[in-house]
Amino acid sequence: MKPKRSDELTKQEKENLSSYFSDVDADVFVISNLNPEVVGAALARYSRAPTGLKETVVREFLNPDGTPNEVKGSELIDRVVNKYGDESVAELAVAPLCIENVSNLMTKIIEDCRIGGSPIEESTRYVLYDVKRDEQWRYVRPESIMKSGLAEAYIQTMDFLFETYAGLVEPMQNFFRKKLPASAFKIEVERDNGVVLVGADELENDNEQRAHRLAYGFTMRSAACDIIRCILPASTKANMGLVGNGRFYSGLITKLLSQELDEGWLLAENIRKALDTQIPTFIRRASKNDYLAENQNRIREFSIALFKDIPIQTVPEVVLIEDRVEDYTINLLANIIFPYVQHSTMQIRNIVRSLPEEKRNEILSTVIGKRRTKRDRPPRAFEYGYPINFDVVTGFAEYRDLQRHRMLTQQRQDMNVSLGYSVPEEIEEMGQGEVVQECFERAEWLHSDLIRAGLVREAQYAPLFNHFIRWNMGMNLRELGHLTELRSQKAGHPKYRRTVQVMAKLYMDRHPEMEPILRFVDYNDYDQGITRAEQEARTARKSLATGVFDDMD
Repeated sequence: MKPKRSDELTKQEKENLSSYFSDVDADVFVISNLNPEVVGAALARYSRAPTGLKETVVREFLNPDGTPNEVKGSELIDRVVNKYGDESVAELAVAPLCIENVSNLMTKIIEDCRIGGSPIEESTRYVLYDVKRDEQWRYVRPESIMKSGLAEAYIQTMDFLFETYAGLVEPMQNFFRKKLPASAFKIEVERDNGVVLVGADELENDNEQRAHRLAYGFTMRSAACDIIRCILPASTKANMGLVGNGRFYSGLITKLLSQELDEGWLLAENIRKALDTQIPTFIRRASKNDYLAENQNRIREFSIALFKDIPIQTVPEVVLIEDRVEDYTINLLANIIFPYVQHSTMQIRNIVRSLPEEKRNEILSTVIGKRRTKRDRPPRAFEYGYPINFDVVTGFAEYRDLQRHRMLTQQRQDMNVSLGYSVPEEIEEMGQGEVVQECFERAEWLHSDLIRAGLVREAQYAPLFNHFIRWNMGMNLRELGHLTELRSQKAGHPKYRRTVQVMAKLYMDRHPEMEPILRFVDYNDYDQGITRAEQEARTARKSLATGVFDDMD
């Protein structure tokens, strides 16, 4: 008869574990200094091992001398995930990953993978793009474009955009310095009578002067960034960080290999190469999904053909969409088509409603295609059914901020120039309207040239941050409250603040009884002020209290 495993750890076992557990005697503890695959394998044993994790680790995953038996950990994960298909186990290993010098377009594709990964990216609201690196401006040069006859036109257009941007940096900061001179800028400081706002002539020591200088400089820079980013293209490079689990990364690699941009294919292999040093077993099965790739092409071709002769109707920036239970199938089919055209949800629904039944069935059969395994999953459109749905049209810049929300379903349309663009009022006020207008015109010429050359997917690199993009957001009321209360706060960008304010107002007009859920939406208009000034005043006080000053840049 096999003896029962003991919960009691020997003195030697505790000593072997001490390097890996924050407290070998506690019921709550942190694991460290172990390979992520060993950690994942040990956690996977929770569902089957009769003892706790410490006992499992020391008896199954450590060698007699206390060193990790990483081979055994990888073997267990390989058996459970790659042979038995228990994908939930793939969520037990986590790895931090840094991705640098990818396009802003690609960051959106990455961040569309919502579950299991937490992203952070370089912000065009705070970081200036006015300096070349390795004698080149910071934009990607996709191989497919560089090998086409449009390489020179692409480079000339992008160089002009970045040169114009760089030339606007100092004039735009001067514009805001006149609006809010350093002598009028105040920071919060601790005084005998509590926290007070003080100006430049009331600072008492070197640290306060330093805090004031840094806060003012950052305020002016971020105010300028908010405006001049309007002419950055979607090809602008960005750095981003991800913390994700094995299932997330496996899905991300598969997605990148299954889409149509060569930037994504190269990135997928670089991600795999990096993660092979941390969690190789968890991503071993990641590969191009032919079903996904084929279906994207089929439904895109079908949708474009169906809508090619239908003009795009003009609609408000934000539309709260009315759903009726009896229209479920019509609405679902419209959701399927939405990402592949430039029309609004309501216009698509009306067109779908007018189609004969056999044509509607063709939409469904086209998007489902031939599923070969349970991993051949239908697209996100099939998540349709949320009680609250919005169609939103804003600049790509604002979309980048609002896309980050995970507790909802978003579908976006391709980056395009057909919906128009906006030029910030400040650009006109400082007399730079003509050169900025030329930036939009050049970007649109390039976009058209790329499409005519058959580089339809690559044409998405050309539109600028203030070119409009349309997307759809489905959510429940709890998420609507979270989204609108968070994104309407004073420090937010004025444009996305207005977007969520309209969302809240449209919903409240229809359901005024739900006001307590949206109680903290800020409906104020701060356009006449410099919105970062108040936040930086508070940040200065924190710097003075801790002695830590953010002057790295």
